[in-house]
Amino acid sequence: MQTGVGVFPVAWSNDPVSCMAAPAGMGRLEFFELAVMVGITDDEPSGYVAAVKPLGRSGFHLGAGAGWNNDCRKGIAQLSGSYVIAGDPIGFMEGLFGPSITTGVSVRYQYADSTGDNLYDLDAGFQFSLFPSFALGMTYTDIIENRRLTTGFSHVFNKNLTAHTSFSDDNWQVGCELKITRALRLYSGTDGDNMNAGVRFSPGRWDFGYGAVLHENAVEHRFGITRRFQ
Repeated sequence: MQTGVGVFPVAWSNDPVSCMAAPAGMGRLEFFELAVMVGITDDEPSGYVAAVKPLGRSGFHLGAGAGWNNDCRKGIAQLSGSYVIAGDPIGFMEGLFGPSITTGVSVRYQYADSTGDNLYDLDAGFQFSLFPSFALGMTYTDIIENRRLTTGFSHVFNKNLTAHTSFSDDNWQVGCELKITRALRLYSGTDGDNMNAGVRFSPGRWDFGYGAVLHENAVEHRFGITRRFQ
């Protein structure tokens, strides 16, 4: 998931939101980063805030995130950790040769306003990068209550176009991201029911994103800002 637009984080993620969506992806972050996203559907706002901090050169990353989904009336708070077992996932993103292996785990608290239920759950997964072109990932979500395994693949074409796909027993997604300039990227994808498209502008230590998700009866607008502290 990129700031402002969803782009399938299972195999490839380089955004603070990784700590909430695919914790192994935090291994791709080199500096402390903070992200804020707001989504608006029919004047009903939702959003999240997430932060990830690398712990020096130890290979460990810590992340935390919190969010509110107004559509299903749920609030989430999450703590995550990841560890780079081997290789250099950051170097892989720069087009250097792999392989690299990163694993991660999340502890999540969820509150449903509609039912008043409190839920605690776990996510775990890994990401494997091979050469400067191919990445594979798996994430086990809701391990305690309703286990679901999601597998993802990402492939880099000539460093400018990256294609993504992910699937589980009840869902699939495909999408791509296109690098226009060093600071400008375009995104698009679908899960068969919804379409999304967006743009991300990254001048220096800031990232600004906008994405539109086309639901069956509504359009969700997503606005995101990420700050990199280096």
